[in-house]
Amino acid sequence: MENTTIATSAEFGRLAYEAGNFSAAADMFQKAEQACKTAGDVLQAAEMANNRSVALLQAGDPQAAYDACAGTEMIFNKAGDTRREGLALGNMAAALKELGRKDDSLKLFHLSADRLKKSGDKENLAVVHKTISAIEMEKGDNLGAMSAMLEALQAKEKLTLRERFMRWLFSIASRLMPR
Repeated sequence: MENTTIATSAEFGRLAYEAGNFSAAADMFQKAEQACKTAGDVLQAAEMANNRSVALLQAGDPQAAYDACAGTEMIFNKAGDTRREGLALGNMAAALKELGRKDDSLKLFHLSADRLKKSGDKENLAVVHKTISAIEMEKGDNLGAMSAMLEALQAKEKLTLRERFMRWLFSIASRLMPR
């Protein structure tokens, strides 16, 4: 019965999220998370907590988003799942960014990037580096922003013509910078 509840709640959560009903999605992911915990599936419960975190962030509740996923990175770390550990760290970082805690957010985004790089998840790695770049720009660290954007462009496998030009330009600029 629990597997049916988990699958149904997770699917309804996904559908609500895709429809833009983020609060309902968060509720459904929480229901799936509870069912996973009841079934003893700690990893799937952590996955549902992260799904709930993303929905809560989209719903405009960054504190609840942070609270939802805090600690899940340790569950994934213990399981040796560096990809999902990196995603969990990224979810926590995104919530902290929205809470105005940019320095804490940057620390977690850098940890997230490290885990995603180790896992080979280039797509999410590029997203994290772009986010780091945006935060660095907001803080006035143009060199840090340029460096993070270069890493984002290097992580992507398929670049548009514009992105290839930007990667070339940033790589030249980074070589000209004093070390």
